[in-house]
Amino acid sequence: MADGIAGTPIRQSRTICLSITEEDYEKTVDDCAAFRRWVTLSFKESPELFPKGFTPKFSLKDRRPSEKQKITIRRIQLPDGNAWSVRPSFVMPGMTARTKDVEQALFLRKFAVPYWALAHVFGRNPMFWYRAECRLGRFSVVGTTVKKTEIPRDLLADEHHQKINGEKCFIATTVGGGCILGAEVAETAGCEDLTAAYGVFGQEAVEVQPDYVPTTVNTDGWKATRQAWTNLFPLVIVLSCFLHAWLNSGPRTSIIPPAIEPVICLTA
Repeated sequence: MADGIAGTPIRQSRTICLSITEEDYEKTVDDCAAFRRWVTLSFKESPELFPKGFTPKFSLKDRRPSEKQKITIRRIQLPDGNAWSVRPSFVMPGMTARTKDVEQALFLRKFAVPYWALAHVFGRNPMFWYRAECRLGRFSVVGTTVKKTEIPRDLLADEHHQKINGEKCFIATTVGGGCILGAEVAETAGCEDLTAAYGVFGQEAVEVQPDYVPTTVNTDGWKATRQAWTNLFPLVIVLSCFLHAWLNSGPRTSIIPPAIEPVICLTA
């Protein structure tokens, strides 16, 4: 997909990543007509992988060899003058490695396997694996997870407490339809920071589905969270989690009914 077109706080990367096998890519990259057909067909099937405003009326700009992976990379130029590199999906961002060579190690990061352990088992060095994981954060979460269906309009939002370099922060997380749709760091749990963090989901959603507006969002009742979603989507209905609403309702008695004595019926 288009690296960095949504939710990238550092700089915009002008790279479009498209799915293709290495064997097919070798047959396509040196053939101008075949390369154009591949890009055009990819745009028709998955427009969310391309930058906003992309049009099939592009021109082939130039090509360059990748010294790291020993493959050829082409660039295309859009009518607005911007040039974008087209990267095949079998190589990682930054051309650091083949995806097949790093997928198993990166999968283990889901279970918090430390970088030094990955380096011990899979080779390279801890910093390589750290950078490989960080590069995955360039992608649009919505654009990556939502393909052939509409974005859910009934959402749940909450902040996960986390630490970065020992400093407390909050991961503003948006889920819906059984899928994670957003996860962005907020330095504080204040309205301004949460609006910016949840706003990344909003921006990515609109890029995939221009008319997108959520119907409801369920929160734990935190005032800043509620206000952040109202700021982003003024018409959204903000719901409160039943459990949190009950816990915050003040003094209460047990809602568990007393034990019922068994009744024994005797018949003659």
